[in-house]
Amino acid sequence: MVGSIKRTLFAVLVGLVTAGCGATAIGAHATPSPQTAQAGQPSFAPAASFADLRSRPLNQPALAADGSCPSDPSHDVHAVVTSGKGGPNFGFGPGPAYLSGITQLYPGAFDNEVWMIDASYRGPVLIRGHQVNGVGAVSFEPPTTFAGMNFSGAGAPPPGAAVATVTSAGEVMTFYAELDIPAAEPAFPQTSWRLFFARTHIDAPGCYAFQLDGFTFSTVIVFHVLDAARPGG
Repeated sequence: MVGSIKRTLFAVLVGLVTAGCGATAIGAHATPSPQTAQAGQPSFAPAASFADLRSRPLNQPALAADGSCPSDPSHDVHAVVTSGKGGPNFGFGPGPAYLSGITQLYPGAFDNEVWMIDASYRGPVLIRGHQVNGVGAVSFEPPTTFAGMNFSGAGAPPPGAAVATVTSAGEVMTFYAELDIPAAEPAFPQTSWRLFFARTHIDAPGCYAFQLDGFTFSTVIVFHVLDAARPGG
């Protein structure tokens, strides 16, 4: 288990260093303005709890006219983190919650992601996923943290039974149907973004979507899971 955690930390650190150089595998573009950030995103019902967020339906993005997956591009973000080594400077999604730390997802086993929450939003975030062009499942390991890193903290498992397990280097990882990112603690710095490290497990290749729901927003990030082996996996 210790060896696998060390490899995880190395992968995260490499990802953050790469992000600091502005390198992504998908073309970057300017940060959207607040006026246009939510353009094309789903409407949503008011919420004041995780239960309210779970009651929102999953939105089904349309495939492109030629049947291809309309993957969302990454774009520059300027996360302000008041402790540690900072965070990635790219993200997927219009915010205020972003997927980062990774530029390509693969089927089977697991991928490591960093979920970044803009300081302007301090509430919880519910993250769910589904396949756009099939019935493949997306599952999530609860957020975790590591000594000496600037991740905002570990998260508790969501309600409901685990839906998948993955064993790596003798370590059993448990995955659930959703990822629950907790609200900021009152003492958390008002000007700092929150960063959460978590893993996902995706059953099969295809076109997928993450739906990120907060009290004041609902956004969808579309991505293509390659029919290919994970490098180094």
